[in-house]
Amino acid sequence: MQRPTAKAVATGAALLILLAGCGGKDDSKGSDTPKSGDTPATPAPPPVASFDPPKGLTAVAAYGVPADKARAADASLAAGMVGQTALVVGRTGLTGRNIAGQREPFTVLATEKADTVTTNGNSGVMPVKLDGKDVAVVAYAQTDKGGGTQKAKGQVVIQWIDAADGKKVAEITVDVSAKFGPGTLVEGIGSRTYDPATGQVALGLGSRTEGAAKNGSSDFTVYADPKTQKANIVPFLTPAGLLNGTIVGAKASNSEGAHDGTIVVYDGATGKISKQIPTKMDYLTPAVGGSKHAYLNGSSYVPNSKSMVYTYDSGLYAVDIATGTLVGQTKSTLGTEKSYGYSCVADQATAVVCSTGQNMGTEEIIGIDDTTGKKAWGYNKNSASRVVPIISGAFHGVAYGRADDQPVMLDAKTGADIPQPSTAPTTTPSTTPSTGSTPTDAGNVTPTTGVPGDDVGSKFGSDMSLYDPKLGTPAPEAISPYGATYLQTDKGDSYDTDKILIAMKPTA
Repeated sequence: MQRPTAKAVATGAALLILLAGCGGKDDSKGSDTPKSGDTPATPAPPPVASFDPPKGLTAVAAYGVPADKARAADASLAAGMVGQTALVVGRTGLTGRNIAGQREPFTVLATEKADTVTTNGNSGVMPVKLDGKDVAVVAYAQTDKGGGTQKAKGQVVIQWIDAADGKKVAEITVDVSAKFGPGTLVEGIGSRTYDPATGQVALGLGSRTEGAAKNGSSDFTVYADPKTQKANIVPFLTPAGLLNGTIVGAKASNSEGAHDGTIVVYDGATGKISKQIPTKMDYLTPAVGGSKHAYLNGSSYVPNSKSMVYTYDSGLYAVDIATGTLVGQTKSTLGTEKSYGYSCVADQATAVVCSTGQNMGTEEIIGIDDTTGKKAWGYNKNSASRVVPIISGAFHGVAYGRADDQPVMLDAKTGADIPQPSTAPTTTPSTTPSTGSTPTDAGNVTPTTGVPGDDVGSKFGSDMSLYDPKLGTPAPEAISPYGATYLQTDKGDSYDTDKILIAMKPTA
C-alpha cells in the first residue's frame, strides 16, 4: 500500500509540497510473499464523479492557506479548478490537490530564487488543454534584484503546469527591462485573457516608472505561446480577448476629457496592428474575453452647461476577435447619472454574464450570447420579483453566485433560476487533526495514523472544521465538470492563515 512522506520546500511563505513514496511489507520476508509473476495489481481508484456543467455542489474539503509574512498575499490569492484538481495561487506559487484525494498534493513555486527575486503580483488560474492534458496557466510579475553593479529589472514569468501531477509543461520568462530600459519594474498583473485550445495567454501589465507614458510601459501586453516557447511585448495596449494569436485590446489615456479610447486588434506574436476602432471614450478598459468575442468597458462624462446634473455615456463594447468587427455597445438600463462599468465572467462556451456594482452590491445583471456578442437577457435592482445576484463564476451554460446570503445558479443563456440541492457537506472527517497541526497551503499535515483516510475531508491537510458558510456564502469561483473551488474568509483564530480554500464536488 502507499504511504505519504512530506518534504519541505523553502519559500517566503513556507509553502510545502508532499512527495509520494511507496512502502509495504518486505518482500523478502513472510510466508505470504508473492511468487514471481503473482504480484497482485494495484486496484485502480474509483472514477471521480463529474457533471457538465455541475448543477449541484457540496463542500468536501477545506485547506488553510498560510499567511504571507508581509500580510499582502491575501489580496493576491485566487482559487482555481482545472480538470480534477482544486488549486490556489498566490505570490509564492501554485498548489494543487485532486478533488477526490486520489493523488498527492503538489506545489510549483513562483521562483526558485527567493533570495534575489521578489514576486510583486500574480494572475489567477487559467484552464487550458494542451495535447489532451488539463493544464493550469499562471503568471507572476517579478523584480530580479540583480547582483553586483547590475540594476534591478522587471520580468514576467508564465508557467503551464500539468494539473494532474504538477509537472511544468512549459515556462517562459519575459525580461520587461530589456524592452523598456534598465530599472523598469512591473507593479502587477491587471487584465488577462487566454485561448483554451492553444494555451496562448495575453497579460495586461503596467509600470509607473519615469517615462512610462512615453515609451508605452504604463500599459502593455505580454503575449506568450507554449508551443513556440516565444513571447512578445506590445506597448500602449491592454488585452481583452485572445483567439488563435489574435488579440483585441484597448488603448486609452484613461483620463477625464481625453476622448481617445480606441479598440485595437493586433497580432500577439508580432505586435502588428490590423485594425483600430475609435470610441471617443475617456476611459476604455478590458472586461473579459469570451470564446468568440472580447468585451470592453467604455465611459465618458458628458458636460451640459444647461444642467447641474452629471451624465455619462458608458457601456460594454463587444468585438468579434477573429474578424475585428465591432458588434455594438450594451448600455445600462439604470440610466446615465452614473458611470456604470460591467464586471463579467465567461462560461468557456457560448455565454457571458456581466453585472454592475455599487456600494459593495450589485445593481444590474445581463447575459450575453457570445456567439453573437449581443445581450440576451437582463434585469436590474428595480425588478419587483427578483434579487440581483452577485456572480462569482460561470461554466458551460451556468452562472454561479449568491443572493441575500444564499447560493444561486442561473441559466447563463436565459437568466432563469436553476433549483439547487442543499450545499451542506455530505462527508464527515474520519480524523480530526490534533492541536498544533494546522493545515498549510500545501497540505503538509499527515494524519496521526500515518495513513490518510478514505475521506477527502481529512486527507492531505484538509480540516472540515475550517469550513463555515457563514463566513462566505458558498459561491464557486472556478468550476470544471469534476468540481469547484472558492476562497472563504478565515475564522480569525489563527495569525498563520490568510484564507481557506474550499473544494466542492458535483452532486447533480
